[in-house]
Amino acid sequence: MMKANKLLRRCVCYGGMRKNKHIFISRDLSPDSVFRECLQEQGCTIEGQSLITFSARAFPSYPKADWIFFYSAKAAAYFRQGLEQLGLDWPTHTQIATIGKGTAQWLQNRGIDVHFIGSGNPKQTCEQFLIHAASKTVLFPQALHSKKSIERLAGQEIKAIPLIVYENEVRTDFTLRPADVLTLTSPLNAQAYFKSYPKESGQRIVSIGPTTSLALEKMGIKVTEEAAEPNETCLAEAVLRCLG
Repeated sequence: MMKANKLLRRCVCYGGMRKNKHIFISRDLSPDSVFRECLQEQGCTIEGQSLITFSARAFPSYPKADWIFFYSAKAAAYFRQGLEQLGLDWPTHTQIATIGKGTAQWLQNRGIDVHFIGSGNPKQTCEQFLIHAASKTVLFPQALHSKKSIERLAGQEIKAIPLIVYENEVRTDFTLRPADVLTLTSPLNAQAYFKSYPKESGQRIVSIGPTTSLALEKMGIKVTEEAAEPNETCLAEAVLRCLG
């Protein structure tokens, strides 16, 4: 919260510098979104919309593991929902890991202990996680189209067990205004956007992190700025850097 307030103060200082810029972000924003508030202070208009649909996928059971690793808060939420539908309690005797702070916070807000929190950067997170989990069995509740970044990077150093707990599919039923800055929050969102719209001349691209940046690079799209961490505060900072 302190970091968010500091960013908002900085936005006020920037005020008037970049009026009438339209910023798109590929996620649904809450009314009190830091991203929205900061950039509106800058005189920008904000359009926030997820370009992916999500739906639960039931699982009949899940294997025991030394660790459960979550790539996102959605994966944790759908895993918890699946357990409830099976009449099962949260596995309190299993160590819990997350790729970053946002997912860890979601779990901690619900009274769930988190034993490892990554930096959000897949390579760095994998290296740190292996210090604790090498040769261990790790369950990965995940999306149907997960990039499986930690599993791929860890290779044979862990026994990875993927468990699909939700489906994520690109949408085509959206119409968006031309944006000065595109803020893309996942590889699938990037895929959905550029499936419907070409990159415009002078349009700047903000990526939420290395995995999304790599996906954009493979699509031939140059990333202007990458968020330091995968959260709204750092995304807003990246947009501010794009705006000069």
